[in-house]
Amino acid sequence: MIIEKQFDLREILVKTNYQLVIHKEKDFKNLPIAYGSGFFLNYQDNLFFLTADHNIHYNDHQENERLGADNYVGILNNISHHEELSTVITPVGGFYFMEKFDISEPDLGYELFDVAISMVDRRKFEAPFLTDEKLVEETGEIIVTPKEPKYEFLEEHIAEPNEEHNYYVYGKIKPEIRGIILHRMGTFKSNLKFIRKAGQYLLLQTEDIITDHDDWAGLSGSPVLNQEGKCIGVLCSVIVNTTSIFVKPFEKILPLLQTIPLQEKILKDRKSQNDNESQ
Repeated sequence: MIIEKQFDLREILVKTNYQLVIHKEKDFKNLPIAYGSGFFLNYQDNLFFLTADHNIHYNDHQENERLGADNYVGILNNISHHEELSTVITPVGGFYFMEKFDISEPDLGYELFDVAISMVDRRKFEAPFLTDEKLVEETGEIIVTPKEPKYEFLEEHIAEPNEEHNYYVYGKIKPEIRGIILHRMGTFKSNLKFIRKAGQYLLLQTEDIITDHDDWAGLSGSPVLNQEGKCIGVLCSVIVNTTSIFVKPFEKILPLLQTIPLQEKILKDRKSQNDNESQ
């Protein structure tokens, strides 16, 4: 259902960012090894979940090579079962992750692509994704309350960057386990400016020098929005002691979103053929 209303940018930021827990084990029972962000995008009648690849393959990006070990990713639904002392987590798998080669370079110009994409089936979601934030204006106007449904981007929400717009990021940082409760701090990164394209990335600039990595840790994979609430790409990294942040633009992502459904169909047809042959 599409609801026509005037959205506050802060509401869009909060409701399009999905917090991730990253685990070594697929049962998600132990403490996470890391936290991150991601978002959903409806594109050409398919639903995709996008995040930074280093959320899943941190060691790969440290070594700049594929080491063959995957972590497990779960989205926090922000639904708690107090009687069971548990929180609902939706596992997301089947990620496509890529490398870039430049055959004109002596070493092939090898570079890991820092976006991972999963084509998902919403019919398999067992619980809704909800907010756990409360945002209230100084005037008392309520922007967001807990337990409101989150949003997915549509194809028309994809935008190209320009130097005139300001850009924004929202997410959760500084996770801390207190007893059995996970506490995190919501943060808005505002008035980011697009500087130029930098290789495979967009270079954006903060107003102030980034002095503390913890102020950004957990935001990787977040959508980066313009002042109209449209998304220009996936937040990938920041450089401490500078004003630089790097965003993977949709210019580089869209060809993958077009290719993944074709690959999924090949895999489905192959499985169907193998099942028929085994009967």
